[in-house]
Amino acid sequence: MANTLVIKSSILGDNSVSSSMADAYVATAKAKAPADSITIRDLGTAPLPHLRGDVLGQMRSGASELSAQASEGKKALAELLAADTLVLAVPMYNFSVPSGLKAWFDHVLHPGQTFEYTAAGPRGLLQGKKAIVLISSAGDYSAAPASGMDFVEPYVRTIMGFMGITDVTVIKAEGAAMGEVGVAKKTAAFAAIAAL
Repeated sequence: MANTLVIKSSILGDNSVSSSMADAYVATAKAKAPADSITIRDLGTAPLPHLRGDVLGQMRSGASELSAQASEGKKALAELLAADTLVLAVPMYNFSVPSGLKAWFDHVLHPGQTFEYTAAGPRGLLQGKKAIVLISSAGDYSAAPASGMDFVEPYVRTIMGFMGITDVTVIKAEGAAMGEVGVAKKTAAFAAIAAL
């Protein structure tokens, strides 16, 4: 039985394209492998607090008594470590990821758990895991000059690589605010999700 962790990060609830992409992925995955485990964490409705120094110290110390924030951060890390596949549903906000997703990354980027420092530099510890990144945006950033304003895909790929996840599939639904162009790109994105 495989374990999948789905991270939604939109603040738009039912109006979110990226969340509907995640829902489509979950429906497809359940149809193909009903016995597999799927955990969904919605950072739009239940965000992790932005990381503070005292909480980081608690998380790394191995203390038995943890604050609520440190405890939730440890739970987020445990969900990631248990997953075989990570699905990130990421809307583009002001050319980058939502702050809630950045906070999640801050909680799970944990030395000794998801990466380690070696004499040759940092090494990711999550080799063998797979990531599927579902990105939505109001504009179309697939070609220059707008492609230079897309900080979502490069950032997420960098974080995944830092943790050792090199099997990364990106599916984009771009142009949500661009009429027929956006409709066509959204249709193509949902078809790509169904084909996974």
